[in-house]
Amino acid sequence: MSVWTGLRGHAVQREMFRRAVSRGRLSQSYLFVGPDGIGKQLFARRLANCLLCREPGDELEACGECASCRPFHAGNHPDFLFVDRPEGKRELPIDLIAGSPERRGQEGLCHDLSLRPLEGSRKIAIVNDADTMTEPGANAFLKTLEEPPERAMLLLVASNLDAVMPTIRSRCQLVRFSALSTTDVEELLIELGLVPSSEEARFAAALSEGSLTIARQLLRPELRELRTTLYTALSQGNFSGLSLAKSLLEVIDSISADTPEQRVHANWLIRFAVEYYRSALRGLSQHDRETDFGAIPMAQSWAGTLTNRAEPLELIGTLIERAIEGANHIEQNVPVPLALEAMLDDLARMSRPVIAR
Repeated sequence: MSVWTGLRGHAVQREMFRRAVSRGRLSQSYLFVGPDGIGKQLFARRLANCLLCREPGDELEACGECASCRPFHAGNHPDFLFVDRPEGKRELPIDLIAGSPERRGQEGLCHDLSLRPLEGSRKIAIVNDADTMTEPGANAFLKTLEEPPERAMLLLVASNLDAVMPTIRSRCQLVRFSALSTTDVEELLIELGLVPSSEEARFAAALSEGSLTIARQLLRPELRELRTTLYTALSQGNFSGLSLAKSLLEVIDSISADTPEQRVHANWLIRFAVEYYRSALRGLSQHDRETDFGAIPMAQSWAGTLTNRAEPLELIGTLIERAIEGANHIEQNVPVPLALEAMLDDLARMSRPVIAR
């Protein structure tokens, strides 16, 4: 079995490294950049495995059985180094890069890279969350990038290119990674056992923007409760916007630690509303309904009640525009309760005359 089995997407990047290895043109420092949750770190780990393998066979493979592969898979390869942001922290601390204050320069990633390889011909280090380095840490790491040890390779992984210090970016070969396909995300959710049903997998994948991280967030029970409450009300058509806003705000308050988190959850709620109406819009077309990857059954059933009404497409388009306007209000720092109450009251008012006519 190939070491790359199970990795979704990124065939272009894999081929690029295969050619570089075959031509002996590997760089010492790479910066992997792309959206969060698409497999950049996994790609870096598998690349490191291939480059450290003693019996690779193919130009970019790992045998999985040699004296290098076994410790690599066990997590104790002496020539493979990995650092990332500690759980619960927002920054990658300088201690991991340059050592603790008491032993600065005598431990940490930069020190370990300077030592000769113990097992093979090179050392490989992955710096995950490189875009969260503190300025002191980035400056300490810059010295290693400017004069990298002869047998060392550095793989930096980041989601936000703009947050990486320009001097670090300029010393790395940039490798861009794209979002996963919706199908890839759906299949990964099912393979990893993260969803209770294929329907949930399709929905989360459709809204994931090609990121497994976002898809997993969408599957959180509290967000599912928000979504179910919203969709149940919207499918009834004749609902009270203010009563619905009160119910949804109670859920948002219960799962939000502060105002920024409240805004995040409010934005998800609005995104759910937009997707509901978009699915309803597609539901008006037989062809679109049959090919709708992220179909929302309640939305398409609701759309079916509009087929004999005047200008149903215009109605749904107006509802989508109002929901998007609500998201804009959240971004403009309008208080979440006011933004949601106004939006849901408008959605109820605009829907009611057409449905109840």
